[in-house]
Amino acid sequence: MNSGRLFQCPRLVTIMLLLGLSFSGSAFAQSDYEQHEQQPVQYVFSVAGRFGLGGMVNSVNYGAGPTAEYWFTEHVGAMCTLGVTGDFKTTSLRGHYMFNSLVVMSAFAMRPYLGVGYAHVEADRTHRGIHFEAEEDGFEGYAGIMHNAKWLHENLFFRGEIGASAYDMALPDDDLSNFTANFGLSLLF
Repeated sequence: MNSGRLFQCPRLVTIMLLLGLSFSGSAFAQSDYEQHEQQPVQYVFSVAGRFGLGGMVNSVNYGAGPTAEYWFTEHVGAMCTLGVTGDFKTTSLRGHYMFNSLVVMSAFAMRPYLGVGYAHVEADRTHRGIHFEAEEDGFEGYAGIMHNAKWLHENLFFRGEIGASAYDMALPDDDLSNFTANFGLSLLF
C-alpha cells in the first residue's frame, strides 16, 4: 500500500494515533526509562485562596493600569483590571482557568492559563475641532502564562498574555487594537 494513500484515510489515521497513545501508559514508560536518572520535579506554585494586587502593561495599545485578583481554587480565579490607553479608559472583569502543567523557558517554570471577560471602554477625543465621546462594551479572551518569581520574593508573580476583544469604538482615527499583548506583575497574599 502506498504510504501517501495510507494517511489520506482519516479513520485509519485516527485509529493509528489512538493505538499509539495506548503505549504511553505508566508500565511502558517505566520499563523504557528505568535505567535513566529521575528528572527533578519542577515546582508547581499554588494560587488557591490568594488575593493579589498588581499592574498590567499593554504593549500593543501602549497603556497601563492596576489589577486586583482572587483565586478561588487552584485553577479558577477572577480579576478586575483598569486601564488607560491614551484617551481610552477600560474597565474589565474576567475569569481565569489555570492549568497544572508547566511551561519551562530557560529554567523558569510557568503555568499556562485561559481567561474570558467583559470590558467597558470609554473614549473622549477631539478630532478636527469636533469633540467625540463613545462607550462600548464587549467580551475579551486571553491566553497567558504565569511565573512565581520566588527568587525575588515568594509572593511576586510575573505574567504575559495575548488577547482579543470583541468591541469596536465608533470614533474617527480609532487606533485601539482588538488584539493585545499584556505583561504584568502582581503580589499574591
